[in-house]
Amino acid sequence: MLAIPNEERDVPKGTQLQAMLAIPNEERNVLRMRGKITCVGVGPGDPELLTIKAVRVMKEADVLAFPYSNERSRDSVAYGIAVAACGELAGKEQLPLFCPMTRDEALRKKCQEEAVNSLLRLLEQGRSVAYLTLGDPMIYCTYSMFAKPLEEQGYSTEYVPGVPSFCAVAAKLGMPIANGRESVRILPAVNELPKPCVGETLIFMKASDRIKVLKEMEELKNGTVKAVSNCGMEGERVYETLETIPEDAGYFTVVMAKK
Repeated sequence: MLAIPNEERDVPKGTQLQAMLAIPNEERNVLRMRGKITCVGVGPGDPELLTIKAVRVMKEADVLAFPYSNERSRDSVAYGIAVAACGELAGKEQLPLFCPMTRDEALRKKCQEEAVNSLLRLLEQGRSVAYLTLGDPMIYCTYSMFAKPLEEQGYSTEYVPGVPSFCAVAAKLGMPIANGRESVRILPAVNELPKPCVGETLIFMKASDRIKVLKEMEELKNGTVKAVSNCGMEGERVYETLETIPEDAGYFTVVMAKK
């Protein structure tokens, strides 16, 4: 926390400290108490892919928040990756937030409101919070549901990028995502699946439920289709052809297709 001196002597001009001194005492007290939230991408699974900045922000935070989807275990893959990369984080205060994988809109909204309220309580106490998310926080991130309500309460979020799963998968496969003028589409494999165009790479995220549909697409049968499940995690599996991808490949399955 920034220490505010009682007098202005010896304060360098043009500094952040000088600017703080110009703020009335009442407003200055508010600034002291305001918490800070940062959404940190922890990468796809391999702890060695965490960035130096991600580790620093997590170390400096008062609380580590993270989503979990299983009410029985409360396990968090993102938290596990962070602790594997930096063991001292295990001693940090934790805030597990229930984020079920469900299409029940009422339940999703209820859990969203509870999560936002839990984060707000910490921020209003002046605590700093690092919210951990798999991959990169700008790509299919649960935290996006919380950012706007928090901003409406005056708490804007800072973001720390992480290695996206599809980049790690491409590296594992040795399969460039795009070359020259090739285009790329990144899609959750939960909607109607598009037909690939020549010279285009399709990346299907969370593809486990749609492997059968992918195998039935005529447009993919003459193309290059590969996949990785649990990239960088325990139980990692690499599939070099569409035919070898099992229909129960698992939630953390990314499929890359080129025509």
